[in-house]
Amino acid sequence: MSVYLIGTGPGDPELLTLKASRIISRSDVLVYDDLIPGEILLLARKDADRIYVGKRGGRDYMSQDKINDLLAELGTKGLEVARLKGGDPCIFGRGGEEALFLRDRGIPVEIIPGITSAIAGPISIGIPPTHRGLASSVTFVTAHEDPAKESGFLDYSLLARQSGTIIFLMGATRIAAIAERLVAEGMDPQMPCALVQDATTPKQRHLVTCLDKVGHLASRHGIASPCVMIVGKVAELSTSLYRDKVLPLHGMSILITRPRHLALQSASLFASAGAIPVIYPLLDIRSIDFALPDISHYDMVIFTSQNAVPLFMDKLFASGLDARAFSGKEIVCIGPKTRDALRTFGITADIMAQEYRAEGIMAMIGSRDLTGQRICIPRAKGARSFLITALRQKGAEVLEIPLYETALPSDANPVDFIQALSEVNTVLFTSPSGVRHASYLLRGELDLVREKRIVAIGPVTAQALEAHDVQAEVVPDEYTDAGIIEALKGTVP
Repeated sequence: MSVYLIGTGPGDPELLTLKASRIISRSDVLVYDDLIPGEILLLARKDADRIYVGKRGGRDYMSQDKINDLLAELGTKGLEVARLKGGDPCIFGRGGEEALFLRDRGIPVEIIPGITSAIAGPISIGIPPTHRGLASSVTFVTAHEDPAKESGFLDYSLLARQSGTIIFLMGATRIAAIAERLVAEGMDPQMPCALVQDATTPKQRHLVTCLDKVGHLASRHGIASPCVMIVGKVAELSTSLYRDKVLPLHGMSILITRPRHLALQSASLFASAGAIPVIYPLLDIRSIDFALPDISHYDMVIFTSQNAVPLFMDKLFASGLDARAFSGKEIVCIGPKTRDALRTFGITADIMAQEYRAEGIMAMIGSRDLTGQRICIPRAKGARSFLITALRQKGAEVLEIPLYETALPSDANPVDFIQALSEVNTVLFTSPSGVRHASYLLRGELDLVREKRIVAIGPVTAQALEAHDVQAEVVPDEYTDAGIIEALKGTVP
């Protein structure tokens, strides 16, 4: 049993450390704060418990004492507990308090550092917290304390005499008061300062100004939490070092309906292109028990899904065989994701379809004489019959092995799905099953979906949408996330 106090970084899921990702993915329970990216929560096991203990203005939350008791209770049950905190757990995250509380009760605890917004925020807008000739020190300050308090914990007269950089966290509502107090204590009103909101996320925005103007500008531009305030000469470097990225999907918010284990990678790609991803899985991949065939009996193995690869290979390895079992067999795959999945098991596909669907596979091998060819196809239960029928018509002997089935996630519900739809202007569907599940959740009333711009990953999914009287506005030429991003360029609402 162990409790891990994990820093999840400043907001960009890709800034999560590898160690944090590994521990989250194996933990029994996630105890998480506000502002933890949904993509990070998706790293957890399907059966892991998730307990929200967030604290944010205006919301109900669990007191720190109750959080401590909860962690201790979970830690004494023999569970592996991932306590998720934004940024770094020990930079105004009360990680030290929680660690001491647990240690005092004999509960093993480990602190996993994270990238704090106090560093990532300034850097994301071109401000190095230290810079030769401008700042050789950095001071982190919590802005929770009212700057007007004369007997407060913070010594503003000392802060005002700092020659280095001062970084205030959690102070969106006190920006003007902080600036006024610093000036009142003797800091130059023209001292450069900057604000960055939602640092490292697609929602990020910032402004660079000086102390005597920052309060007015923050109010005018509606700067809100989460916000980092940077005070010091280094702030003026932003005008030289920061350049707006030309992101093709800026202004787009997109609902990603892929299965959990694929959603994080998709969300990261869309975010890197400037979109705001919202994840709501409409598919769950559930394995089916199957009998492993005698691979030596077959001339060709066709993988039509990346999901099929690990299920088949795990069964193969469990039987005492390995990649050498495919020696002399022709390996065919449907697209680059499936090709890459095979490579992780030491297998190189001989053929990859140029069009990433069953028709593309037949376009690659259909001109051959397949008479007597023995072909094994591990794939999803209930998949389209086109490929099996086409191969048999060419004279092949085909063994279809259902490895998994697609189902609606057990935690999917109409209320949460409608909420997710309300947060986006674009919806991505990646399979006919996802379309069916959306219709089920909305009881066949898809008007909320039709209000959005609809993206179908390929023509098969587009046809499924048409069957529900929904028209896909975008169908990429390449049926991948990269193909979707390319197709969406220049079409942002």
